[in-house]
Amino acid sequence: MRQNYRFQLLAPPRTRLVFGRTKISQQLYDQHLASMQSLRGRIYLKDGAIQPWEVEENGRFPMRGDEQSWHFLLIDGEENTVGCARYLVHPNTVPFEMLRIAKCPLARHSRWGSKVRAAVEADLQRARREDLSYVEIGGWALSEEWRGTRAALEILVASYALAHLWGGCLGSCMATVRHHSSSILRRIGGVSLGVNGEAIPPYEDPRYGCTMELLRFDSDSPTQRFVALINQLKAKLSSTSVIQRAKAPVWTKFTGEAAEHQLRLVPVGPVYY
Repeated sequence: MRQNYRFQLLAPPRTRLVFGRTKISQQLYDQHLASMQSLRGRIYLKDGAIQPWEVEENGRFPMRGDEQSWHFLLIDGEENTVGCARYLVHPNTVPFEMLRIAKCPLARHSRWGSKVRAAVEADLQRARREDLSYVEIGGWALSEEWRGTRAALEILVASYALAHLWGGCLGSCMATVRHHSSSILRRIGGVSLGVNGEAIPPYEDPRYGCTMELLRFDSDSPTQRFVALINQLKAKLSSTSVIQRAKAPVWTKFTGEAAEHQLRLVPVGPVYY
């Protein structure tokens, strides 16, 4: 069992941080961002999710929105990035057209496009009523030797812990069926995006060459067996180092608390968006 690892958070600019140990450093931010994009490039290329021409000469695979997103990094004992996930946090006033999910194939489908929009807009309306943020989750990648470890589980469950620290969130992701990634996300609380009781079906994504599912998440509704771990991670992330490129604050609300938990470990493959 691998135990020698730590978490690292990268925060987007213009975000006022009221949890964690903040470091304002252009150099550190760029180093960690490059390391994360290199890991993503290697894993996605090996998995067949991207083509060689999409990877930069230095091996990095940047994705649109990286510098406007939060990044959760798993760092090993040799200070290498071995796992990552990204969170594009939107105000609840964001229009559907500005979301990444609005660009997915099903959102442009003649039958399902209007249903995808209706499902997302229903969550946005609720987010406005309850003063929640809306988060698009994705960009997961994990080195092969770390799959099946506790760290692999924590990098997924941390989505709920961070959502609580952000004051509560609703969110969505485009998750691949490959490596059972979408089914693993369902185990921690993800459910099919749907409207009026009708679930949006899986679809073939030509961009990543695999079957994908649209999942939604509610930070208040994780699977019960993971609640204690979420609380434990909230406490841990509350004191985790947060690196930011520039200091130009806006207001964001956070909370946190602690607990203890032990869980059965599961393997995790990449999830793209």
